[in-house]
Amino acid sequence: MKPTTLTKAECVRRARNLNQQAVAYRSCGKRGWARSLIQQRKRYMAAARLLA
Repeated sequence: MKPTTLTKAECVRRARNLNQQAVAYRSCGKRGWARSLIQQRKRYMAAARLLA
């Protein structure tokens, strides 16, 4: 992921989408997949903080 090519709003939007997907995976018992999505979400939020 290259944070310089994304806007802050786009990073936040992607992070929220990943969070929704992680919640869905967690609810159906796929914790490993949910964990990897949460890690991606954290990367996008970190990029958004850099662009603030």
